[in-house]
Amino acid sequence: MTEDLEALRPAPVLETERLLIRPFTAEELDAVAAGEPAEHFAAGFPAAEDMDFARESLLAGGYFFTESVYARMAIVEKETGEIVGTAGFVGPPIDDELEVVGSLTADRRNRGYAQEGLDALLRVAFADAAVHGVRASVPGDNTPAEQVLIALGFVQRETPGLETDYFLPRPA
Repeated sequence: MTEDLEALRPAPVLETERLLIRPFTAEELDAVAAGEPAEHFAAGFPAAEDMDFARESLLAGGYFFTESVYARMAIVEKETGEIVGTAGFVGPPIDDELEVVGSLTADRRNRGYAQEGLDALLRVAFADAAVHGVRASVPGDNTPAEQVLIALGFVQRETPGLETDYFLPRPA
């Protein structure tokens, strides 16, 4: 019952020092799915993985994937007002774990945005007492993503396949 109520909570709007992480509007989601640039999209946004996410969201009816607490949201750079990537969760907790996911445009990497955004998402994740940990899957060739996860306390777990799995248990 708690999971059902949790899923009905609206997606939060997260604010960090330099970022606003918020739900996509319907118009933005349509543009991302179509791979069309918008005036407030940074150069290089959307990436292929963003387009895949948007298409899947639209096929699923949108709500759960864009408006729930487990949504993948737009990362807006406060200074420019541009959407520079996405961040959020793959879906509701499975086995008491949430999976975090995100992307940043190439020209916004190495600025600390990933760590800043992930830290905000972790606060959302652990606000749910039923969440015992957060995981992230990283392609084997993404050393910067691995460094961000390790800096925030994630530890590597053994998994089959080409991706490396990282896990952060609920803080004591």
